Amino acid sequence: MSIIEHYRSEDGGYLFTFKFVQRGGHLDIYCLVHPPLNGRDPDPHKTHLFSDGQVCIASGMEPRSQGRAEELAKMWAEYFLQYRGSGIAQY
Repeated sequence: MSIIEHYRSEDGGYLFTFKFVQRGGHLDIYCLVHPPLNGRDPDPHKTHLFSDGQVCIASGMEPRSQGRAEELAKMWAEYFLQYRGSGIAQY
């Protein structure tokens, strides 16, 4: 089972679409729609976004509830916008 949710950035300027997929005891987060990177390096180590759209969450830190998954998706979206604007990645 999967759930699709939309998120508008804190500044109101950008729209993201996420898919949350139940996998065993946790949820995987996929970003289906996000703003372009405007020339920034799309390397997953910098964007924390794999080529299949899955948002990278540290092993063992995967969300176990829908609420936590949505919280992490929002945090990632705001990070993505910061990286897009500054080019500075968080590791």
